[in-house]
Amino acid sequence: MARTFCLIPIGVGGRAASIARPKRAFTLIEILCVVVILGMASAIIIPQISSRDDLRAVAAARQLMGDLLYAQSRSIALGRMHYVQFNVASGTYQVLDAVSPNNVITNPLTQQEYTVAIGTGPLANVSYRTINFDGASTVGFDSMGVPYSWTSSAGSVALTSGTLAFKAGNYVKIVTVSPYSGQIKVQ
Repeated sequence: MARTFCLIPIGVGGRAASIARPKRAFTLIEILCVVVILGMASAIIIPQISSRDDLRAVAAARQLMGDLLYAQSRSIALGRMHYVQFNVASGTYQVLDAVSPNNVITNPLTQQEYTVAIGTGPLANVSYRTINFDGASTVGFDSMGVPYSWTSSAGSVALTSGTLAFKAGNYVKIVTVSPYSGQIKVQ
């Protein structure tokens, strides 16, 4: 058997010598350019992330639209009136199957009373701007899905105009309930 030896040049300190390669680094100008670009990007993005009031107003309007559609669909399915009653003082609304006395239905998702709080959780910084269902704060749907305004003095009266506006910061979203057809839109 033949033995092969490899000679490695020994450098200072007894270590193997390496071939000298030029070391690469970023120049000061390159580092400053990256810092300036990151600063500009954060100045544009961070203010938009911290305040998304437009999305909050849309979320509140869409949630209300879904809840109104649920009350309307339940009225049709069960063949009896269902109501959505708004309370400006507490910032809530409830879905009811009877008013005077109020009977709040069970939310099928949470299995709790169907009460939605505005201004908390995902709807933080959202508030009611206006609620007007022919001057009332309660809207109802009959067994055909036709909307009614409800007051304790007049009872259920066919709706002629129904709107609710949510406000979040400078943004406003309006939920409209059309008379007769009961069509619900977010504007």
